[in-house]
Formats: sequence, structure tokens, C-alpha cells
Amino acid sequence: MTVIGFAALALMIELGWLAFSDGSIGSITAVVLASIAVLTVTAGRFVVVDTTVRILLGALFAGSVADRFGLLGAPGADGVSWGDYAAFTDYTRTLTPQFLDWSVPALAAIATASETLLAIGLILGIAAKLIARAATAVLIVFAAAMWTSVGFDEMCSYGVLVVAGGAAILGSRDTALHLDKLLRRMPVAGLGNEIQRRGATR
Repeated sequence: MTVIGFAALALMIELGWLAFSDGSIGSITAVVLASIAVLTVTAGRFVVVDTTVRILLGALFAGSVADRFGLLGAPGADGVSWGDYAAFTDYTRTLTPQFLDWSVPALAAIATASETLLAIGLILGIAAKLIARAATAVLIVFAAAMWTSVGFDEMCSYGVLVVAGGAAILGSRDTALHLDKLLRRMPVAGLGNEIQRRGATR
């Protein structure tokens, strides 16, 4: 299956869940999923769409990390998933019942560090394709953990498979405007030649 096919299938599953269940998604999630739908339909051919999706995905990861440190509100507040790190650690324990209890804090720390790096990489466009592929892998693992522990409905309420599909498209394309591309376009070689030329004439 191609990345476009995977993203399209994820969107169909999400739409089917919304249509035939009592589930719902938040407004921010809806914006992200709509942007990924546009990315999928356009097959990642447009710079503005790719760049928008990349930044939105980075913001999604950043928001998730901010949430677990209470930056989006206290536990139980509207729109807050965790509200503090202890609540996130407990959620990690729920997602990984097959692991020994002592390993849960390490898993929570690894998840937090990984998502922080992914957020920075996606927002700034550093190693853009590699970061997008890493984000795809993390999201697929997260989707599998949610599906097998807290259930299909909760996985869909966050649109995890659709977000993974969007990241997969970004990981297969080089059309988005990102830092790597801007650095490659800088006339470094030309600048070096000019410095050498001026040095030789002195």
C-alpha cells in the first residue's frame, strides 16, 4: 500500500467512525485532520499544503508535551488530557500493561523526549523527511497501544491513524518548505569563492 493509500484508508476509517458511532473529536483535531485530507487529495504536490500540515503536526506534538506538564491547564480542565506529568505516567501505564511497572517512568520519559524532538523537527523543518518518517513510526506504535488497551474509540477520538497517514505522506515527499531546503539554497559556495577571490587580489 502506498502512503497516499494508507492516509486515504485512515481517513475513511475515521469518517466511518464519526458517522456510525457516538464519538467526537476536538476542534483542533478537526483542523489537523481536515488539513491532512487536503494533503491526501493533493498527493503532497503543493508546498503550501505540505508546509501547513508539517507545522500543524509539529504543533500537535508540542501541545501534547505541554499538556503533560500542565501548560494547557490543570487535570480535568476542558480540553486537557493529562494536566500534569504524573497523570501522563499513569496513562502510559494504561497503554503498556504488558511491561513491568518499574519500566513505565522510563517509557514515559522516552515518549516525552521523542515527541519534543519531533515537535521541534517538524515545526522548524530540520531533517524534515527523516523526522516525518520517525513521527509516522511513533504514531503507529501509539495507535496500536491505544487500540489494544483503551480501545478503538479513544484512538479515533484523537485521529491517530489519520495523523500517522499525514506524517507518512510528508516522509515520502520533498515539497514542503523547510529549513534543510532553505540552507541548501543559500549561496555558501559562491560566498566562499568570492572571499577567496578578494583575498587573492590583496
